Amino acid sequence: MSILVVGFAAFPGVARNPSQDLVERLAGRLPPSAATLVLDVSWDESWPRLQAEIERRRAQTVLMFGAHLRAERMRVELVARNRRELGRADAVGRFPAGPAVGDGPERLACRLDWSQVAWRLRGAGVDFEWSTNAGAYLCNDTLYKLALAADPLGVERFGFFHLPSSDEGVADLLAHPPLPDVFLSLPMEKIEAAAMALVEMAAAPGAGPAE
Repeated sequence: MSILVVGFAAFPGVARNPSQDLVERLAGRLPPSAATLVLDVSWDESWPRLQAEIERRRAQTVLMFGAHLRAERMRVELVARNRRELGRADAVGRFPAGPAVGDGPERLACRLDWSQVAWRLRGAGVDFEWSTNAGAYLCNDTLYKLALAADPLGVERFGFFHLPSSDEGVADLLAHPPLPDVFLSLPMEKIEAAAMALVEMAAAPGAGPAE
């Protein structure tokens, strides 16, 4: 059972991405079946790099994490949406080529056992909420492309989790405005606990296809 845990680097408006911090902290704690990857926030390069890593590792489960500074708790994304935010620059100043991610339906469902996700996160003491709006930026773009390509790539399970800022990252965020008028944060210890619970779920013997 090969598991890939994915985060994203900084991008305009988020000078310190909690998902990158998370993935870097997890690197030495994961079971042998799991690996980590940090993606640059790039309209052109995020998906090709993820696809190449999935193929190289023959990953059957992909757990993706990204930043959402207006989230009040961890957000469990249930679907990817076939839309892009036009005029939104990536980390290197490039813009999306069009309003749609690809040739496919308006929405594609993520594939995880949601009852197990809820049980594992609650067991880790992590507050979370369900979401059917993953936005229209690079997180959603990459997630939608993964959903389209999951079967040909042999990916049986995949999901995306939006993170608020970490407590440890707030001071760094203040040095790089603008920020939301009000936003919440979580201790990185809690964010790590949530991610480890999800990895343990994916690595559990007998973990089958998503519901």
